[in-house]
Amino acid sequence: MSEIETPRPPVKWRKLALQLTSGLIVGGLVGYGVGYLAGGYFEARGLEDVPLSVEIAGLVAVVYLLMAGVVLAGSLSPSFGARILNVEDADEVRELQAQFVNSGIAMLLWGFALLGLALAAPIGPLTAPLALTICAGGLLGGVWFAWKAYRAADELMLAMNLEAGAITYGLVLLVLGGWGMLAHLGYVSAPLPIDILTACYVLVIVAAYIAIGRRGLLKVR
Repeated sequence: MSEIETPRPPVKWRKLALQLTSGLIVGGLVGYGVGYLAGGYFEARGLEDVPLSVEIAGLVAVVYLLMAGVVLAGSLSPSFGARILNVEDADEVRELQAQFVNSGIAMLLWGFALLGLALAAPIGPLTAPLALTICAGGLLGGVWFAWKAYRAADELMLAMNLEAGAITYGLVLLVLGGWGMLAHLGYVSAPLPIDILTACYVLVIVAAYIAIGRRGLLKVR
């Protein structure tokens, strides 16, 4: 008795190439621009060695801003979003537009929050009160828009959000908890406050990719 095999959908190589190429170009240009401006600023202030924690925080913030820009651009123009976002077509972008917009704004605010912290004095140009205002406002505003995106999600997205939250909790306990344990025992240096916040930003993205990948949604659609 022969088994009937379901044909696999063809890989959309053109869309994949467009996503990778545009991501590399935009990311490279933004990274170069940010590095050039930051290098000029620090050189003007006579700062040769910028703390690694600040550099990593700034880089993660820029990644959040880039992702937010892509999501918002794609959601505001469904035809464009169908080419750069991992969706079936423009109709799916229209169906998920509210969720995309709120999620994009949340990531944008969170990116500015971390960037404001990285640019705080004495390393950066922002005074402590101004940096606190930007960071606190960005974090709280991001939570508000993330909640709006959560309420606009369908059953599949709700399930992925809950799973991503559970994975994030485990990763935070493993990474930050393990780091704190080793630091307490004197094996490594204790994390700086900005390290803790940056790690949370990174682990949230890692958890989201794990939750999405478990459902096979990382394949180009």
